[in-house]
Amino acid sequence: MFSPEAAQSVPLAAPEKKLSDSDVMQHTAGIWRYRTVVEDGTELHTEYHSKYARECGCEVIGARARGKKHKHEGTNCDDWFETGAAGGCVIAVVADGAGSRPLSRIGARVACSAAVDFLKEKLSALMESATEIKRQLSSEIGGQEFMTACGVMAPLIRDSARAAYDAVVKKHSALERDPVYTKALGRAPAVGDLGSTFLAAVAVPLEIDGERQTFVMSVQIGDGCICAIDSRADSGSCFRLLGEADSGAYSGETEFLTEKTVSDGVISGKTRISRGKSDILMLMSDGVADDYFPAQPMMKRLYLDLCLNGILPMEGECGEPQPPEPVRYPSVSMEQRSVALQYAKQLMRDGSDEAMNELWERRGELKPHSLEAYGISLGRQPQDRLLAWLDNYNERGSFDDRTLVVLRLNAE
Repeated sequence: MFSPEAAQSVPLAAPEKKLSDSDVMQHTAGIWRYRTVVEDGTELHTEYHSKYARECGCEVIGARARGKKHKHEGTNCDDWFETGAAGGCVIAVVADGAGSRPLSRIGARVACSAAVDFLKEKLSALMESATEIKRQLSSEIGGQEFMTACGVMAPLIRDSARAAYDAVVKKHSALERDPVYTKALGRAPAVGDLGSTFLAAVAVPLEIDGERQTFVMSVQIGDGCICAIDSRADSGSCFRLLGEADSGAYSGETEFLTEKTVSDGVISGKTRISRGKSDILMLMSDGVADDYFPAQPMMKRLYLDLCLNGILPMEGECGEPQPPEPVRYPSVSMEQRSVALQYAKQLMRDGSDEAMNELWERRGELKPHSLEAYGISLGRQPQDRLLAWLDNYNERGSFDDRTLVVLRLNAE
């Protein structure tokens, strides 16, 4: 018979130590394998893509990287992005092909290219014909002139989604007649096989009473994130969300470019217009956005990570390098080389919102923790550093494709 006295004499097992995120990632780093994509005759994506440009006084830095899961399985990266400029406006578009759709990578590429081409054509014509539009956009927010200008601009960003979808439908018609795709899929391709999310933004640099501001219009279909950061503002006023992630009918789903989502009755609700002093505009797929969720306040951490790793300029003096040291994980590549990165979360007292805001207020003191302070560089050019960072940063549970486009507005 079991008695309390006997229970007191039974040694209790020591409680298991809970592994930290760093412990888990170090343990699992060696599990991921790198496999190249198998050729099947269909259009494949390159594994990586990066871009740098100076447009209309703005600096454009963009990159995408094939996610760990795709590398492990030997499947394609499904993300794409395109940027451009016209009429003194800067354009950025990001699309994430649906992982469950076999040709979604093609839909993402076609959607981005079509949207940028459409916006370049329309903005160029508008700025040439409507010479007062920038003055109107610079007028009092909410006033008649400003609202009139918004009424002219907003349809362009909405119609870019329609242009993107029309291009996807046209591409489907071509693939539907191609026996290579029927053979690869075991059936004729459907429009839904090219499904992707769609995030687009247009930035219009303005000068108002001798002060630089930016008018931004954006549209978002599906998950990911579009946001603006004012690097000079305090933690309570530095962040603006410029799009809302859509959910599908079930948990974990998202919406895609479809006839319904680009219809007049739906797309208007997915469009945002703003004007302010923010100097950073970011568009990203969910492979990045989910790692920095919730957007408020964790997009501030994303900005600080970009600074700490040399992708964006960082205020303050380097001085002597200060701990904690950058963290190294083996990359998911043929070489499995070790890549050192610095993480803003290492500098936070805990993972709370309050700790994030405290770190933001100390951002001018963080340069001694940066890669630069340790004499480490991820590449010669900003786009190279962004690509290396996207391909190698580690977050627990993160394995998706990653795409990030950063616009440094009014960059010197």
